[in-house]
Amino acid sequence: MPPFVLVDGSYFLFRAYHALPPLTTSTGLQTNAIRGAISAIQKLMRRIQPTHMAVIFDTPEPTFRHELSPIYKGDRPSMPDELAQQIPYLHALIRALGIPLYTLPGAEADDVIGTLAKRAEKEGYQVLISTGDKDMAQLVTDKVTLEDSFKDKPMDVNGVFEKFGVWPNQIIDYLTLMGDASDGIRGVPGVGAKTAAKLLTEYGSIGGILENVDHIKGKVGQNIKDNVEGIALDHQLASIVIDLDLNLTYEDLKLCDPNVSALRNLYTELEFRNQLQSLDHPNNPNSSTYKQTSKVIATAEPSQEITAKEDHATSSSVDDQLGQATYHTVLSQADWDTLFQRLSSEKRFAIDTETTSLDYRIAEMVGFSVAFDAKDAYYIPLAHDYEDAPEQLNREVVLTQIKPILEDASIEKIGHHLKYDAHIFENHGIHLQGWYFDTMLASYVLNSVATRHGMDDVARLYLSHLSTTYEQVAGKGVKQKTFNQIELATAAHYAAEDAHVTYRLYEVLDRKLREIPPLIDILHNIEMPVASVLTSMEENGVQLDLSFLGELGIDFSNTIQNLENQITEIAGEKFNVASPKQVGEVLFDKLGLKGGKKTATGQYSTSESILEKLEHPIAALILEYRGLSKLKSTYTDGLLKQANPETHRVHTSYHQALTATGRLSSTDPNLQNIPIREEIGRQIRKAFVAPQGRVLLAADYSQIELRLMAHFSQDEALVHAFNHGQDVHRRTAAEVLGVALDDVTHDQRRQAKAVNFGLLYGMSEFGLIRQLGFTREESQNYIKQYFHRYPGIYEYMQRTRQVASEQGFVETILGRRLYTPDIDARNMMIRKAAERAAINAPLQGSAAEIIKLAMIAVDKILPKNQAKLLLQVHDELVFEVDEAIADQLAVKIAEAMQNVVQISVPLLVEVGKGHNWDEAH
Repeated sequence: MPPFVLVDGSYFLFRAYHALPPLTTSTGLQTNAIRGAISAIQKLMRRIQPTHMAVIFDTPEPTFRHELSPIYKGDRPSMPDELAQQIPYLHALIRALGIPLYTLPGAEADDVIGTLAKRAEKEGYQVLISTGDKDMAQLVTDKVTLEDSFKDKPMDVNGVFEKFGVWPNQIIDYLTLMGDASDGIRGVPGVGAKTAAKLLTEYGSIGGILENVDHIKGKVGQNIKDNVEGIALDHQLASIVIDLDLNLTYEDLKLCDPNVSALRNLYTELEFRNQLQSLDHPNNPNSSTYKQTSKVIATAEPSQEITAKEDHATSSSVDDQLGQATYHTVLSQADWDTLFQRLSSEKRFAIDTETTSLDYRIAEMVGFSVAFDAKDAYYIPLAHDYEDAPEQLNREVVLTQIKPILEDASIEKIGHHLKYDAHIFENHGIHLQGWYFDTMLASYVLNSVATRHGMDDVARLYLSHLSTTYEQVAGKGVKQKTFNQIELATAAHYAAEDAHVTYRLYEVLDRKLREIPPLIDILHNIEMPVASVLTSMEENGVQLDLSFLGELGIDFSNTIQNLENQITEIAGEKFNVASPKQVGEVLFDKLGLKGGKKTATGQYSTSESILEKLEHPIAALILEYRGLSKLKSTYTDGLLKQANPETHRVHTSYHQALTATGRLSSTDPNLQNIPIREEIGRQIRKAFVAPQGRVLLAADYSQIELRLMAHFSQDEALVHAFNHGQDVHRRTAAEVLGVALDDVTHDQRRQAKAVNFGLLYGMSEFGLIRQLGFTREESQNYIKQYFHRYPGIYEYMQRTRQVASEQGFVETILGRRLYTPDIDARNMMIRKAAERAAINAPLQGSAAEIIKLAMIAVDKILPKNQAKLLLQVHDELVFEVDEAIADQLAVKIAEAMQNVVQISVPLLVEVGKGHNWDEAH
């Protein structure tokens, strides 16, 4: 009969964490401790084949030993976050494997193990304790054996004596005498391992030593006399408790059948690809699967990349957690005719394109895949051109055939990031219509922070499916192939899987969204229409004055050089101002400025927050140098590179599923971060121009988040100010300071504005102090008076904190759920930041919804040949309009934007006009 196995889970956890290199998932979760601990546990199980076992973990609660000694384990460093976040996953995985797991708050794992071991021993069972903790040697008997499973070294009674020079029943005395610094057991000064063993061999026990202490010569004897009380305490600390009241029977610790569904979910989230595959192929002789009495225990070796390849390029079958599906590769005209007939008759299908580039502006179609249900998926290759590639259908002929279907708005298209596919079809003269369901946007609407929203991430979360990644089929780095170069059998499986996964995601996410009616409305009535509008905006682009940009770049270069000269003159030496390392050395070593902090790499941090605190003119110059250098590289230089050389237009990319609150963001170029409140930022905006005969219109929501604060808080004073067209910042200053509106000074208005917007954007108390320019006491008094005059705002903030904590999310004006995962964090700074974010989220999220509704509304009223929407930046929309209709259209735009939603105060839209963006703004 196999022994009863007790595993010191806490030892396994720490041992694996420190033994293995940092292994992380694509979402950044470190998994080395999970992998290592599970692997060691399963290796132990394969060797011993137990019927009963338990894995025991410590808990964070203090034990009786902490009450006995304030220094007990006091020198141990706190657990790293990278390790702590792995513990819940490891616990869940152990339980899912059918292995009993036990913890007892207020007791250490040692005590639970000791109690269970002695209980099993009394009942006649052999016991194996797997640990690396030398303290547990005191538990060893003829029936209890110790081993370190990471080293495969068992230790019986004789083994204990060979290792320590004392018998198991002397281990407590041994530890008491020699001490253990890591546990806060002081021991007797001058007594090490050899001396402790020698004393116990001669006198038998601590009792015998104390009785004969007068015969022990030298400092050792005196130290024993001087530490009698300490010896008594250390003896208690070193003794493992063996009589805990545990509500467990031996049968409670019997191995159970694994929970395959739970394992699938965990392996998917942890990206344990081999383990996930072993669940689906338990009888595969090559799989790392262990079977015993119908138990499946999948191994947890580090995952390896597996490239999917099929033997035939005509069709293949896949039977995985997505359900049975057949993947078809369409190469013959007959197969295409059959598929085309189905495309012509179906009213809804999933579609995905495969291309030569991720950049939609230059990408060409290599092929496309479709799925009408979860049973079949089809890949139609059109332009694979590697050596010996099979003959494929003619791309132009096929695209001409499907053009009417793709442009038919009554036929519903499902996709993942449909905007990209729409651009690809546009590149081939097809204007995609019938946008029905985008699984990327559906995932984003359902929970914006649950995962990243790429297909692989969403499939992992909602289907427990690990999709074939592009790197698996195309390679990595400089050797990565473009899709047209990938062997067709491999490419076809990858492409068909994309359409299949997309259709399955549609089924799952549609059901989940319909359970929360506001969310399905947001997807269909906001996000999907906005995606179509964004496609047109990206296609339109905006024209640049390239000669102006070039001259501005020269001006920036001259200013940057002047700043560099001033900085090096102050420093008294030439150095590379662009090098953070050299900057740190100059500031903190050469100039001896206070406030220098070194990073893990050993060099000084010269971040913006560090430089802002330095009271020396060189710091301000360095900040100015950096800011201008970034503007030059990002905008004057960057825009020149990104502009189309023929049209002089630049085409930004908008990201709809990136921010937590629903705000859009843009890249290549990023137009959200131009510092428009500074003259230098306005200079950059002058480079965005209208072509001859046209002007730019800039329509901007005025103080939209403050207006939303009035709506959400229903604060009487704030609502009154907006409803009566008052300057809300001036009104705030008058309310807080108790002065007449006309007597409010410029500085007083500025301070009130800082508080109004600081509260909206979740600024901390210290941030407000810096903005106000007051002392801490003055700032606290100001804020206290602010809340006294605006009690509705205070109540909104308190209410929102409570709601976020209770339900884990807050809601926008249209019912979008914005989740707050850190709202109950133990770390106070993290929790406070989450509370401030929760207060701002309904305001920012609602503002995002309103600007999206505005984009949809204005798109419907624009005369297509005379006006087009170009840009969305924060609360502003920028249009290119025929000069003759600009004034008339500006009124219609403002009216449409102001009426997209009704709130407690008026929405105000200001529209400007100009030949460049700065003039219009």
